[in-house]
Amino acid sequence: MLRPDLIFQISNIIKKNDFYLKAHQIIFEALEKLTKESDTNLEIEPVRLIQYLDDHKLLEEAGGPEYIFQINDKVISPTNALHHAVRIHNFSTRRKLILKLKELEQKASEPQENEGSFLKYVEEELLKITGESITPGIVPIEDIKEEFIDYISKLLEAKGGLTGQPTRFFELDKMTSGIRGGELIILAARPGMGKSTFALNIAMNIAMYYQKPVIIYSLEMSRMELVMRMLSADAQINHSDLKKGHIPPNKQEAIKDSIARIFSSPIYIDDSGTLDIWDCIARTRKLEIELRRQGKEPGLVVIDYLQLLSDPESRKFGRQVEVASISRSLKLLAKKTDLPILALSQMNRSVEQRRGDYARPQLSDLRESGALEQDADIVMFIHREHFIDPESPEAIENRGRAEIIIAKHRNGPLGSFKLAYRPEMFRFDNLETFEASDVF
Repeated sequence: MLRPDLIFQISNIIKKNDFYLKAHQIIFEALEKLTKESDTNLEIEPVRLIQYLDDHKLLEEAGGPEYIFQINDKVISPTNALHHAVRIHNFSTRRKLILKLKELEQKASEPQENEGSFLKYVEEELLKITGESITPGIVPIEDIKEEFIDYISKLLEAKGGLTGQPTRFFELDKMTSGIRGGELIILAARPGMGKSTFALNIAMNIAMYYQKPVIIYSLEMSRMELVMRMLSADAQINHSDLKKGHIPPNKQEAIKDSIARIFSSPIYIDDSGTLDIWDCIARTRKLEIELRRQGKEPGLVVIDYLQLLSDPESRKFGRQVEVASISRSLKLLAKKTDLPILALSQMNRSVEQRRGDYARPQLSDLRESGALEQDADIVMFIHREHFIDPESPEAIENRGRAEIIIAKHRNGPLGSFKLAYRPEMFRFDNLETFEASDVF
């Protein structure tokens, strides 16, 4: 009733018969019908539901008007609705198994004419129940023919160019052909290397240049700090000067233009600070559905950063299991929404103890790396060389540069490229663009 937008997701998980009480079956079916009939995303208030049930002579079976109001008043929060829907589905499956096993126990105690036929019957009856999965399961290949033809047509239309969403970082786009919906992308680096900045720059490019909505979950920074960093990067002004109010006269117009661009861009920020994976999934799904209803195609979800997410259900089994559950949930969310998810990740300290070529980050440096390596479609690292002599020719050549290393790419090549990095402006640039602007 409070969140009718969730009914479409929940209906993929449970059906009315999954509820134990007849009253709840009737109420759930009524909510489904009311939501489908509604052109808006408004709450289905108790009075409207009561009127609908009364019109269809189902009100008394549903528990009466007092019970409808009682249900509405007792809701704590609808944010975990999807999690509870899965629990209801699992309980329903257990009830069916209990009833079926009692029936089979009775039949097993009776003489059977053909033991082979009876065992086959037992197997088929149990498979009917255990086969009622939340996911679509096995499908014949002919059922995906149209979907595949549409997919291959888009590839042919690209003619060797980008088939995914461009990021405006040319080398990254060349290596990935653009980021695609359904991909989980892990961006990792040690603190201070610029992973939040790089992710924010990608999000800004997609939102501001392509007008694709982006969702940013910031678990460390406030929304004000995020916008200040966006302003510093877009207007190309020192962040420290900006925070102190030291704005040169020749930059004031650029700042006004940047503010106008930022606040007219489809950027959505969640700076809750503490966020569990179920809240993240529910909020993302809700916004994604709302945007698609408006005819807008979301472009990216950014999570800064993955290790700050929590999973109350798996936490009791240890941190490794919790991170594995979060990682897998993010990959499933990417597939379900057909959105690319860029999740930032910490690295182990072991990389700091290595020198020379061994100092370059590798997949084993990811914190709780097993699950992240397995679930990610792309793993990227940010690497900046440390030189003992900061005035050596090599150090001078690499000053203000960062290397982006693609260490895993499920659907493309591995490799690396360099970008210009200006930490004082929280900004990465293509080297060619940066060097050209330096010259002129």
